[in-house]
Amino acid sequence: MDLQAMTYEEAMSQLEKLARQAEDGTLPIDQLAAKLKDAHQLLQFCRLKLTAAEEEVQNLLNASKSDA
Repeated sequence: MDLQAMTYEEAMSQLEKLARQAEDGTLPIDQLAAKLKDAHQLLQFCRLKLTAAEEEVQNLLNASKSDA
C-alpha cells in the first residue's frame, strides 16, 4: 500500500472497504492482523491529511482577517 501516492478519498474508500469486510465476516482470519495494520496506517494518513487541511484553512482565515 503506497500511502504517498494515495488521496484522502482513496484512503477513506479503503478504510470503508476494510470495515465492511470486518462487519460482514468476509475478512479471512488469516489476513486479519495484516488488514488491521493497514487500517491503522490508513487512519493515521487520513488524520494527518485532515489536520493539514484544517491548518491551511485556519491560516487562510487568519491571513484574510489581517488583510481587513
